[in-house]
Amino acid sequence: MISALLLTTYAAVAGTLGAGWLREARWPGLAPRLAIAAWQSLAVSVLLALAAAGLALAISFPHVNADLAALFNLCAETFQHSYASPGGALTALVGVAVTLVLAARVLWCTTRASITDHRERATRVAALDMVGRRNIVPGALVVEHGAPYAFCIGGRHHRVVITSGLLATLGPAELKAVLAHEHAHLRQRHHTALVSCRALFGTLAPLFPAFRAAMPLVRHYAELCADDSARRRVGAGPLRDALARLALLPAPNGTLAASAQDVEQRLTRLTGRPRRMPLVASALTGTGIVAAVVVPLALAAGPALAIAWEGLCRVA
Repeated sequence: MISALLLTTYAAVAGTLGAGWLREARWPGLAPRLAIAAWQSLAVSVLLALAAAGLALAISFPHVNADLAALFNLCAETFQHSYASPGGALTALVGVAVTLVLAARVLWCTTRASITDHRERATRVAALDMVGRRNIVPGALVVEHGAPYAFCIGGRHHRVVITSGLLATLGPAELKAVLAHEHAHLRQRHHTALVSCRALFGTLAPLFPAFRAAMPLVRHYAELCADDSARRRVGAGPLRDALARLALLPAPNGTLAASAQDVEQRLTRLTGRPRRMPLVASALTGTGIVAAVVVPLALAAGPALAIAWEGLCRVA
């Protein structure tokens, strides 16, 4: 029971205070790729903690803890005592129900996010292939539209799409910056990261509202990653000039658009020398990301590890 309580408390703290701290943190602007990984690991950590709490309660079934004890060559009596919960079979049934409901929720959100994303991308690719022209700009589809706009569609049949208005508005260096930005999205597989985040956050949002606000942040960090890549390729000046001239339109579903997220903040970020997170801080952040996944597993396995370390059977 203690293990289940610790896991539930950890999930509550991580899903509220942890998500709130990460949402208000300043460092993601210096390391947007780490920030995306941090949100993913935090969500996975909370899910693991909730699932492990349910399994810890489910172990109260006598045949379950006996089988697990035999599997790991541990003393069954001590194992049963370490994971014992008041309420016996009723508590174990609650644990099983929690685990099954959580697993069903994860499966539903993952399937829905994947199918929706695939359908939207496939529909847009088919439509754009009918109206777009490939022989104007290498590596991009050009569609007739007066607004200067660019976006990309990820996946196996990826596309970079720009408008005729963009070609009429931007110079060669600025156009190169926009294309570098969109190709960075494809190269870094941001569409995959967004789908996984949508599934994770959708699973947790009913219990932890802080995750409702996380998706726009992850999209913003994906744009910062693409900005950083384009800056390294063509310089900050052309990219900044291009962003300032792009039409501020929302990104179509299933796409990533260069001008769809916090353009003013990104323009400010592109002014002056690029700032990066110090190496030590990056290492500590990476360690924290890994720890977020390891901690709930360690809490769940703690009693069993203690039994194995002591190598003793409990005397009644």
